[in-house]
Amino acid sequence: MQLALDRINLRVGGEQYLTDIDLTLESGSLNMLLGPTQAGKTSLMRVMAGLDRPTTGRVLVDGVDVAAVGVRQRNVAMVYQQFVNYPSFTVFENIASPLRQARRYRDQEIAQKVRRAAEMMHIDHLLQRLPAELSGGQQQRTAIARALVK
Repeated sequence: MQLALDRINLRVGGEQYLTDIDLTLESGSLNMLLGPTQAGKTSLMRVMAGLDRPTTGRVLVDGVDVAAVGVRQRNVAMVYQQFVNYPSFTVFENIASPLRQARRYRDQEIAQKVRRAAEMMHIDHLLQRLPAELSGGQQQRTAIARALVK
């Protein structure tokens, strides 16, 4: 899958948040978005995820403009700095939650995907714990693993 932004602009209430952003992200690539406070990082991510629609420009997934496609129809996940985990779910269930919501995976497939993501985040030994039993870093890695399985 390729995600491309074509001349993205975002204007909110008279303020310009994003101006003429062009960006292409290839499937399987690892990308980082860095910038100072108020640079537009969150605004850009929200447009990419479908949480906000650009004022002008196109969001292309494999060449198809998805700017008008709602967030629930996109296969995108975000992890914010202030991560959120379900407090009554184990680490396993937190990671599995988007797969269970999709309702297209068997339990065995879910378990395999969860274990693979947990191993990648080095939290596979914590799968039966609750978020309150984890350090902040372990909780953040749980949220990242949940985004990865989606």
